[in-house]
Amino acid sequence: MRVSRRGLAALGCGALVSAGGFGNRAMASGGEPVAIIQNLYDVILDCMKHGPELGFAGRYQKLEPVIHQTFDVATMCKIAIGPAWTTMPTDKKNALLVTFDKYLVTTYAARFRAFSGQVFQIGVAKPAPGNRVLVESKLVKSDGEPVELNYLFRKNQNGWQAIDIYLAGAISQMTQMRSEFSEPLHKGGVDALILQLDDKIKQMQAAA
Repeated sequence: MRVSRRGLAALGCGALVSAGGFGNRAMASGGEPVAIIQNLYDVILDCMKHGPELGFAGRYQKLEPVIHQTFDVATMCKIAIGPAWTTMPTDKKNALLVTFDKYLVTTYAARFRAFSGQVFQIGVAKPAPGNRVLVESKLVKSDGEPVELNYLFRKNQNGWQAIDIYLAGAISQMTQMRSEFSEPLHKGGVDALILQLDDKIKQMQAAA
């Protein structure tokens, strides 16, 4: 399912905490966090195993709906921006959300482009503060090296969706993004951040 710019823009007007325009509601509301991550990994592995024949565009198309089902993209965007979000004009929020969404899906489509024996292992789901759930998992590389990938889930009107990923088990991806985004936001505002993200998107597409 491809999300239109109009649909994304609607989220910017006070509805960003729930990402109501993203993904398949039935699946998001009916799946528990562990099952949601299992589905994400199933699609990622399929993209990796058929990566060359799918190409970047094919992987993007397959990954986009499952990413929208798995992640509360709008809330993630808000967290990654931080306090600056509260004073940002609505039209700027809308434009940034569109670009952030594309950046997130592009990252997955570019990163998971080939299969060489990698294995995803899903562990347990643990309660987290604020009525949230942390799903533990590992990506075992072809050389046997495990990489911890833990997903923080929060329940919204669509069901359980992830709002952060902890790399190596403890490093918040949203905190990393906030650090990366702070400089362009401070120097040139939202437009500068959008230009930076667009440039990164083009670089990833070219390399994939």
